[in-house]
Amino acid sequence: MNKSKKVFITTGIIVLLISQQALAQKITQTFRGRIIDSYTEQPVPGATVVIQGTDPLKGTMTGPEGRFQFNKLPTGRISVKVSMVGYEPTVIPNLLLSSGRELVLDIRLEEKVYKLEEVTVRPEAPKDRASNEMATVSARSFTVDETERYAGSLGDPSRMATNFAGVSSVSDQRNDIIIRGNSPLSLLWRLEGVDIPNPNHFGSIGSTGGPISMLNNNLLANSDFFTSAFPAEYGNAMSGVFDLKMRNGNNRKREYLGQVGFNGFELGAEGPFSKNSQASYMFNFRYSTLELLHALGMSFGTGEAIPKYKDLSFKVNIPLENGRISMFGLGGTNSIEMLDSRQDDAQYGFSGNDLYYDNMMGVTGINHVIYTGKDAKLTNTLAVSGIEGKAEIYDLGIGLDQPAVNERMYEVKYTASSKFSKRFSSKNYLNTGLVVDLFSVYYKGENLNQRLDRYVNYLDSKGNTTMTRAFAEWKHRFSDKLSVKSGINASWLSLNNTGAVEPRIGLQWEVKPGRRINIGAGMHSQPQMKAVYFNQVLTDTSTMEYARTNKDLDFSRSIHLVAGYDHRLGDEHRIKAEIYYQKLYNIPVAQSRPEFSLLSQGGAYSFMTYSNMENEGTGENKGIEITLEKFLQDGFYYLVTASFFDAGYRGYDGVWRNSAFNNNFVINGLAGYEWEIGKKSLLSVDMKMVWAGGSRYLEINEEESIEAGGTRYNWETAYEKQFPDYFRLNGRITYRLNAKNTNHEWALDLQNMTNHSNIFTQNWNNELQEVSTSYQMGFMPMVTYRIYF
Repeated sequence: MNKSKKVFITTGIIVLLISQQALAQKITQTFRGRIIDSYTEQPVPGATVVIQGTDPLKGTMTGPEGRFQFNKLPTGRISVKVSMVGYEPTVIPNLLLSSGRELVLDIRLEEKVYKLEEVTVRPEAPKDRASNEMATVSARSFTVDETERYAGSLGDPSRMATNFAGVSSVSDQRNDIIIRGNSPLSLLWRLEGVDIPNPNHFGSIGSTGGPISMLNNNLLANSDFFTSAFPAEYGNAMSGVFDLKMRNGNNRKREYLGQVGFNGFELGAEGPFSKNSQASYMFNFRYSTLELLHALGMSFGTGEAIPKYKDLSFKVNIPLENGRISMFGLGGTNSIEMLDSRQDDAQYGFSGNDLYYDNMMGVTGINHVIYTGKDAKLTNTLAVSGIEGKAEIYDLGIGLDQPAVNERMYEVKYTASSKFSKRFSSKNYLNTGLVVDLFSVYYKGENLNQRLDRYVNYLDSKGNTTMTRAFAEWKHRFSDKLSVKSGINASWLSLNNTGAVEPRIGLQWEVKPGRRINIGAGMHSQPQMKAVYFNQVLTDTSTMEYARTNKDLDFSRSIHLVAGYDHRLGDEHRIKAEIYYQKLYNIPVAQSRPEFSLLSQGGAYSFMTYSNMENEGTGENKGIEITLEKFLQDGFYYLVTASFFDAGYRGYDGVWRNSAFNNNFVINGLAGYEWEIGKKSLLSVDMKMVWAGGSRYLEINEEESIEAGGTRYNWETAYEKQFPDYFRLNGRITYRLNAKNTNHEWALDLQNMTNHSNIFTQNWNNELQEVSTSYQMGFMPMVTYRIYF
C-alpha cells in the first residue's frame, strides 16, 4: 500500500433476539474428557479430577478408560486440577466453558520417579511446557485461546507466535516467522506428525509464510512451538518447528459453527458418526469475505487487487480396541491480480508491474496408532501433500504485450513414516522412527531477455527424488528434578547423494521448586529448496543450451547452544531468560555475487539465487531473551518479552555483513482483562505493543537500474541500511454471550491504532524510472461475529 492508503473498514450489524424467558434460565454446559499418560497416551484410570473454586467442591475419578465427565457446570472460566498416585499433579487454569459446545479435553499426566526419602511440595506442571516429552529448552506449548486472546493475532498461530521471545515478523502483510535472526526458510511446519508445505494463502514454494493462514484455529488442539535446539525427532529445519495438532470432533453430540469477519466466511460441523459409535468427524470451510462482497458490487478502492481464497480442514477419528485411526486434511486455493496499470492501491512491492498470481496447497493423511503393550506404541503414517504456484508479471516499462516473467512450479510429496515409542521404566524412555518422502516436481520459469529478444528459461525441469530420515532419542530421568535427553537424526537426499548426521542433547534441572535450569545443544541441517537444485543458466546463446550448476549443493548446517533459567513466581507469574549462540555453515554462496548468501533469502514473495553456488558461506546468530509473564488469573494477564540479538553472515568474499533479518531487537508488551457481565456474558479487552528494529534491505542503484532497464542493487553496502524502527499498537474487544445451547461472540480488532507508517519494502518502478516505497497497513478496524450451536 502507498502512504496515502485508504482505510478498509469491515462492519457488520448483527441483530439477535432472545426472549426474557431464555435470559432468565441458568446456562450450563458439560465438561468431559480423558486423562492420559503424557508419554504413552494410554488412559490413566483412578485419577482424581477436581474443579477448583467450586463450593461445594466438585470432583470425580476417571474410569477404566481414563474418562471423566461433569454435567451442568455454569458457563464461564473454570480451573481443573488432576492428580494420581505415581504422577505429577497438573492444573489447567481458566478453561472457557461456553453454552454453544461441550468442552472436551485430553489431559496429560507425567509419571513420577519415586524416591521415598524425598517428600517435597512442588508446583504443578508449568502451564506452557511443551507436550513433546523430549523437549528441553526453547520450547513452548500454546493454546487455541491464545491465538485469539492476543491482540493482532487474528486467530493465526504464526502471528500469535511473534509475541514470544526470540521471534519477530516486522511485517503486517505477511506472517513469516523469523527466529533468532534466521531466515524464515529455516522453519519446519508439521501437522499431525507430517511435515507439510507452506500452509498460507499466497505463499510461494520454498517460503514458509504468507498474508493469510490456511490453518483454522477452530480445529487446532494445544500445539508446540520450538525456537532452537529442538528434539531429534525433527529434521529438515535450522531455526524452529511448528508442531501442530488437530483436536478430535465431539463423539457424542453434533455441534456447529458459523463465523463472518474480515478474514472470511466460515462454516463448521463436528459430531459422532452414529449414536453407538465413538468415531467422530470435524470439518471447517472458509471463503474470502472480500471476494464475496466484491462479487456483490462493493468496492474497496483497490481495483482488481482483491484476495480470493478458500480453504477446507477436516479430521476423522476412529477409536480401536488397541489404538486408533485418524484421517486428516488441509487445503486451499487462492489468487490475486495486482495491476498497477489500473492504479491498484495494494501493490506489496510490485509497483510498476501487473501481477497475476495463483496458488494452491494441500495435505491429507492417515495415522494408525497401535498400543503394543502398556508402555509402548507404534504410529504408522501415510500422507500426500503438494503445493503449486503460477505467476505472470508484466513490466509496465516494457509493455503489456507479453509477460516479463512467466512461472509455474509444483511439488507433490508422498510420505510414509513409522514411529515406535517405548517406556522401559519411570526413568527411561525411547523414541525411534523412520520417514521416507518421495517428491515429484515440475518447474517451469522463464524471463524475457530484451537483449536476445526472447525468453530464457531459468527453470525447466521435472522429475522425482527421495529424502529419507531416521531418528532415535532417549530420555533418562535421574529423579523428578533432573533429566537428560539425547538423540540423533540422520537424513539422506537421493537427488545428489548428500546427507547429514545430527547429534543432540539437553538437560533439565529443577534446582529448587519452581526454579529450572535448561541447557540444550545440537546440530541441525536442511537441504536447499528443490528449485535451487534445478535452477539452470544459459551457457550457449546460439544453441540455447542450459546447465544446472547447483545440483550438487550439500545440506546447510548449524550448531545450536542454548542455556535458560525459568523461575516460577507463585502460581501466576514467571520470569524466564535464555542466552544462545548459533553457528551456521555450509551455506550456499556465489563467486559471481560474492556479497550474496542464501541465509538472507526468505520472507518475501520471491527469492534470489545464482548459478555455480558453493557451500562456502557461514553465519552466526547470538542473543539474549527475557520473558516476564502473568498467566490469566482472576481475569487479568500480561506478557512482556524482550529479545536482543545479532545475526550476520560471510559470503564468498569472506566479508562479515548483517543478515537481512538482523533487526537487533524486538520488544513486545501484551495485557488484557476479562469481566463477567452477569452470569452469562464475558467482556474482554486486550492490548499489544510491539517495538522492533527496522528491516534491513538492499539499496537500489537508480542509475544502474535506469541503464539496465531493471532492478540493480548496491551490493557493496548489502544490508547495512535499515528502515526506521517498526512500531505498532493493536487492540481487541471481545463480547461473549451464552444463551441456551448457543454461544455468540462479537470481536472488534483495532489494527495499528496509532496509524503509524511502517515501511514494507522498496522496489524499482521501471515505468516511472524511480524507487517506489510500499507502506504497511494503517489503522484498520476488523469486526468478527461467531456463533456456536
